[in-house]
Amino acid sequence: MTRLGLIVNPRAGRGDASIARLARRVVETLQPEITLVGAGEMGADALAGLRAEPLEYAPAQGRARTPALVAKMLARGIDTLGVIGGDGTMADVAFALYNAAAHVPILGVGVGSANVGGLVTILGGEVARLADAQLEPHALNALTAGANGETLGIAFNDAVISTTVLATVNHQLTEVLVAPKINGENVPGKSETIFTKATRVWRESPSGVTEIARGDQVGTLLCGFPDSRFFGKAIAGQACLAAYLDLPAGCLVGSQPLVRMVTDAAELMRDEPFVSHYASLAENSVIHATGLREGVALCADGNPLKILSRDDVATIGVKRQCINALVCH
Repeated sequence: MTRLGLIVNPRAGRGDASIARLARRVVETLQPEITLVGAGEMGADALAGLRAEPLEYAPAQGRARTPALVAKMLARGIDTLGVIGGDGTMADVAFALYNAAAHVPILGVGVGSANVGGLVTILGGEVARLADAQLEPHALNALTAGANGETLGIAFNDAVISTTVLATVNHQLTEVLVAPKINGENVPGKSETIFTKATRVWRESPSGVTEIARGDQVGTLLCGFPDSRFFGKAIAGQACLAAYLDLPAGCLVGSQPLVRMVTDAAELMRDEPFVSHYASLAENSVIHATGLREGVALCADGNPLKILSRDDVATIGVKRQCINALVCH
């Protein structure tokens, strides 16, 4: 590794000073010839005295800083793109690479709330492993999420339509409301259903249109990746067969919200039975949803991408092997 680009989210997870210390440890362990990093709190402050070149990102603010920095790093030339953050930050970086048709591998250091996406190479507490590790690139499938014909983001764990996403508040993993979150504010709230009488979810593919669910059947909508963990587990339903047949993704529409941390066993059992509709998702097919409740959001790996109106048409698809991530051996 000679030219490392490093994206640091100073507010990932708990958002404390440990992230800056971790950024320094990553660079000291990898020892690249040069590190390109965002100015100030975006990484440069933590790398004082090392061979690091700060890049300005103004006037970009908030999440817009990430794609601005990725574009500058690609223009300067990098062979690896390190990310210190959570699943959402890594998905933002990957989307910038996707839009640029760049194949630079991502080295993801997970310090977020969940750290369950495929871009996580190691967790924050495992940085010492990089000293002797063999890092191999692996091509990942991604979910594409958009609305009204525009792709807004990609995901490596799930794409959902919901009233809440998961975030860390006061060192606790909880649900936060999507409308404030899209502006960078974590406001705790409780997940609610997303349907109206006009809600409709369908899959479009070369073989035609298949209705998946409508109206009050659409309490929640989630697309994700079935994999070998489903084999032999009939309780996984149709996802078991989808995984066996190498269909890359699937869409689950359920009668109750699935993004839930603020609940208990009694409440969960009161809401049952959970009625679901499942449809497989291939690379040449797309899930559409419209007529949704005002104020829900289309989210990718915990990032609210767009607050939806009832007339919006949300779309979720899948792209095979479109982003390279480093696996640590």
